[in-house]
Amino acid sequence: MDGIIIASAVILAVIALIEILTILFSLPSDDAPPYVTVLPVFKNDRNFSARLEYIMKKSCGRTNIIIVDYSADDEQRKLCNQFVRDNPDAVFIYQNELEKYFAEIFAIYKKI
Repeated sequence: MDGIIIASAVILAVIALIEILTILFSLPSDDAPPYVTVLPVFKNDRNFSARLEYIMKKSCGRTNIIIVDYSADDEQRKLCNQFVRDNPDAVFIYQNELEKYFAEIFAIYKKI
């Protein structure tokens, strides 16, 4: 019985190591289709700053980040503007600009 548990632990450790190496060393190719991360901002979202921080940590500069203002308050707008200033691949737009922005960004990639 102990052998089965040890073997299972070793197999899970190897799988975890392979996943970590894959995430760290797999960069998107130049011909990869574009992908984006969209973060909506709502006035009553108490966890917004945590979501913004999570996206900052996980994006690693490999994605376009679109922050959409649906009903942000002044403090959230301040955080968003600071985030956009520090991350060149991020934009902060209003909800009525979202469709136009998507049309422009995907048209650019379609031409390439």
